[in-house]
Order: sequence, then structure tokens, then C-alpha cells
Amino acid sequence: MDKLIFLFPRKDGLTREEFFAHYLDVHAPLGLELTRTMVHYTVNLCDRDDGTDDGVDAITETWTDSVADFMNPDKSFATPEDAQRLFTDHDSFIGAPYDAYSVEEHVRKGPDRLVPSDGVSLGGKTVIAVSDDHTLGRLAALLDRDDVTRYVENRVATPVMTGAFAAVHAFVEVHGASDGALTSDIEALVGAGGTVHPVSEYVKK
Repeated sequence: MDKLIFLFPRKDGLTREEFFAHYLDVHAPLGLELTRTMVHYTVNLCDRDDGTDDGVDAITETWTDSVADFMNPDKSFATPEDAQRLFTDHDSFIGAPYDAYSVEEHVRKGPDRLVPSDGVSLGGKTVIAVSDDHTLGRLAALLDRDDVTRYVENRVATPVMTGAFAAVHAFVEVHGASDGALTSDIEALVGAGGTVHPVSEYVKK
């Protein structure tokens, strides 16, 4: 199964709260209703308690049997009208440009797949956009920690759309304690080798 990771900014003029509410209450249900080529779907909303803003407001994970079919409106939607409904809503709250990557997913710790739920996943989650193999190697030290419950390595196979943010070599998902200590340790390991995104995770499908 193929996997895509999208880095989305919010549209100018929207607050983070407005963007989050629209994504969860309007866009995600619409995507689930209309998109025929989406096998699994997870929305990660970026938390920034320290007030920083690197421009990424959501990191979305989509699994599909074929990236080519998923990116083709004729294959992804039953009708042109369905495609237009989703694209119109997308453009109403997601800014441009945005980035997308086809990745190779390797679950190195924890369950292979998380069960969909109506609300936010319990515990903490951090998504790291990694810029090089050296940083990826340093992060592997987290596998031995008891407070890390799931560790997923997503190596970039093909950049699909880029230019909005810094180039990414891999994405690492770390699930574990939500007290802030784990995030601080992750930031120390990453240093200048990537960008750390604490997120609230919503497993939709």
C-alpha cells in the first residue's frame, strides 16, 4: 500500500482555531464521503504552545492502493461534481502552496495500524520532518525508551509537490508521553537536522 504525507498551511485570514475546526468538522468528513481511493486517513493538527509559527498547520497521512489513482480526479471521485465539491472546500481553508510526499512506511515499534476514533488520540504524538540520514540515525535511540509506545519511519520515495517548506528526507512519527519531556528530548536529538511538530492526532479511517 502507498502512503502520502501532506504539509498544509492555513489560508491567510484564518486563525488556527478556525482552520482546525473546519478541517475536523467539514473537510475530513467530506473527504471520507467522496474520495474513493483513500484506504486509511489520519489528520495531525500542529500544536504550538510556545507561540512559534513555522507555517505548517496540519500534517495529513493518506494511504492508498495507488498514488497515481489518488491524484487523478477521474479515479478518486465518482463524478466531476464530487471532485469539485472537495476541491472547492479544500481551497476555502488550506493555503497555497503546500507540500506532498510519497513515502515508504516502516513501523519500527508499536502496532502496525491505529484504530479510527471519533476524537483525538490519547497520549502525545510528534512528527519530525527530517533532513538527513544522520538525524534519522540519532532519532533511532528513541526506540529503546519505555515512554515511546510507537515509532514510525517514513522515508521519502518521491516528492510529489514541494517548495512551500524545507525539503524533507524522511518523516518520523513518535507516540508516547504527553508531558513535554519527550518532545524536549526529541528536539535535542534533532537539532538543526529537521523540524519538530508536536501534533494532535485524529485517526479518521
